Amino acid sequence: MDTVSISIPASPEYVKIVRLVAAGLAVRLRFTIEDIDDLKIAVDELSSYLTGTQGRDGTIQVRFSVGEDRIEISGAGLFSPGQKVRSELTQFSQMILETVADEASLEQRNGSPTFRVVKNKK
Repeated sequence: MDTVSISIPASPEYVKIVRLVAAGLAVRLRFTIEDIDDLKIAVDELSSYLTGTQGRDGTIQVRFSVGEDRIEISGAGLFSPGQKVRSELTQFSQMILETVADEASLEQRNGSPTFRVVKNKK
């Protein structure tokens, strides 16, 4: 598996960079246009939990692990102390993610918010 890592400011306007990298890697694996769009939706949905609507003080580290027919994306928020981040998906978000991803989760690990999404080539 190849790995690509990026770090972005924890601000909503930078989430498009994460989507762009995800889409580029999916194109490299010859995912369908629908699967690429699904992956971008999943990344956007999960990243938005970390940035919030106004952004946060800190960064988001994102790792893309690319196999022959699979992309796994994991992100972690590295924020200044005291910032509250929602760690449970809403029912609506769960429904979206179940539709567009093979696996998706939002958690707290070692006090930091994290997400993970997996998309397999069909």
